[in-house]
Amino acid sequence: MLAILLQNSIPNFWNAWLIALFFLPIAFFIKYGIQKTKLLKGFKKWNRYFFIAIISLFWGYVAIVLAYWYFLELKANSIESTLVNPIFIWIIIGFFILLEQAVFKKNKQIDKETITIFSDRKKTIITIANLAYIESRGDFTLAVLLDGSQYKNTIRITEWELKLDTFIRIHRSFLVNPNEATLNGNEIIINKAWNLPISRSYKQQVMAYFK
Repeated sequence: MLAILLQNSIPNFWNAWLIALFFLPIAFFIKYGIQKTKLLKGFKKWNRYFFIAIISLFWGYVAIVLAYWYFLELKANSIESTLVNPIFIWIIIGFFILLEQAVFKKNKQIDKETITIFSDRKKTIITIANLAYIESRGDFTLAVLLDGSQYKNTIRITEWELKLDTFIRIHRSFLVNPNEATLNGNEIIINKAWNLPISRSYKQQVMAYFK
């Protein structure tokens, strides 16, 4: 679809298709970067957004030059001015991201009920409602289920926080299921089986939630 749109500026369809293809890695980089940036706050967050925008623009120019000049054996000075417009490059990248979201929207809605991880080199599908909490232990995390079973995995707790957007972070090492949580002073009791501490840095947001 993007190649068809680019045909006005590119000699033929396959040349346009090649340039469009080169924008895919940039789109993945932006999507991943935005997901990570959502966890940041204040100046650091906007600084990261600026960094992502500049890097994506740089690689957008690299993709155009490589595809239009080296691979297609065309002169660099014959590049359409539209193609080197930064707004146009960001529109192209945004097109890929929005298209991906539109195509896989239904699957993402289904995936909200379950989560797939690799534990002990095995693919495991976990129902999110059955998760009690996530515990970080240095270079790995434990996904603890309500029945007491545990699944060791290499997903970082910050990544879990993105995947489980309804869960509450109560500590640097703990992310809990609020549907199974009870506030008890400076602790959270999960399913009447686990007592997990609330750290000072997360205490205010935990108290606000339970209010």
